[in-house]
Amino acid sequence: MLGLTGTANTLAHIAVTIGLGLLVGMERERAGKEVGLRTFSFTAVLGYLAWHLGLEFALLGLGLTAVLVLVMNASAIYRGSGVEATTSVALFLMYIVGILVAEGPLVVPVAVVIMMLALLSWKDEMVTFSNYLQRNEIHAAITLGILSFVILPVLPQGTVDPWGLLDARKIWLMVVLISSIGFGNYILLKLYGAKGITFTGFFGGLVNSTATAVELANKARESTGMEEYAFRGIMWAKVAAFLRNALILALFAPSALPGSILPVGLMLLVSLVIALRASRRQDVQPPELVLQSPFSLKSALNFGFLFALITVIGSIAQSLLGVFGFYAVSFAGGMVSSSSTAASAANLVSIGQIGPMEAGGAVVLSSIASAVVILPLVWRGSRSRQLSRQVAMAILLVLLVSVAGILLNPLFVRQIDAVAAWLGH
Repeated sequence: MLGLTGTANTLAHIAVTIGLGLLVGMERERAGKEVGLRTFSFTAVLGYLAWHLGLEFALLGLGLTAVLVLVMNASAIYRGSGVEATTSVALFLMYIVGILVAEGPLVVPVAVVIMMLALLSWKDEMVTFSNYLQRNEIHAAITLGILSFVILPVLPQGTVDPWGLLDARKIWLMVVLISSIGFGNYILLKLYGAKGITFTGFFGGLVNSTATAVELANKARESTGMEEYAFRGIMWAKVAAFLRNALILALFAPSALPGSILPVGLMLLVSLVIALRASRRQDVQPPELVLQSPFSLKSALNFGFLFALITVIGSIAQSLLGVFGFYAVSFAGGMVSSSSTAASAANLVSIGQIGPMEAGGAVVLSSIASAVVILPLVWRGSRSRQLSRQVAMAILLVLLVSVAGILLNPLFVRQIDAVAAWLGH
């Protein structure tokens, strides 16, 4: 019985090996190459069987594959079509795929073949894409990679100064964050033009609405007629930020949600109405974009410096003022990242260091701060009176409803408690 089971498993693996070879060979046939369906299938099966027979046979099979590749390229050169580099590498890969199938788990060989098919079939699209790439775009991608995967991982965890004020990793993470938002915004603008700012605003706001506002203000300065689109994106960023803060509390500290639900809910509602009204004002001819660079490293570094400064001031305030210091830190932290404040408040509630109402109040303060701080940043980044005036009016409305929400929230909480008690009976 075990022998039959082992034979069936072997036959199934051989069938998978042949199928994977057929898939790649079919693509090569479609591309008009000399080797195709049968050659790729046979090469994969050769790798499978050779690996089962032992290392000597595996090396012999690799040599046979190399001879096949040499003959194929010699024939191609004789016909005047040049070296078949891609097909040659694909054949070697299929031999390795056969070995991987022989090893047992099928996830890796199947994934390799799927990625091979993607790269082979998307040749024209990738060539077209690479032809349109500009030098500054490549340099920006390399710079972002260095910021994210070279510098960030080697920075130490925790604070680096004797007073425990400066966290180098968190500060640099903000530099990476605003650079990433700028790069994503650049891609969306190239794909969708000025209308891509709506996507940038909402999805960037889910990450960091302040950094998103800085990036959109910079774009408004670079391109004429972008103020309306930048305003739309900034308001969608605030919608996303308020929604995110409420969700953080709802998921990680639901007991703190009543302390902030009315103020944050009203701020979310007003921002949503303003964003929807701005989205309806469609220009007949969107402005022509001037995309100078995927992101500004100077702006990112300035933002990181601002983050570090607010962190130091907030930490000192907390140590000197106690509970009021916690609210001061919440307000200061909201100027840079209200989501961090919401997450910190939820964590403090969960471990019992602060009460639910204090956590809710901290989230309200950080949300207000995240709305207030974008006004000077937008003015500094855009130098546009029109955009600054629109943002100021929107923020004023948001502040008014937040104050109303704070004043009415105790009554709202009592009503919720009364309804909960009535339902409990």
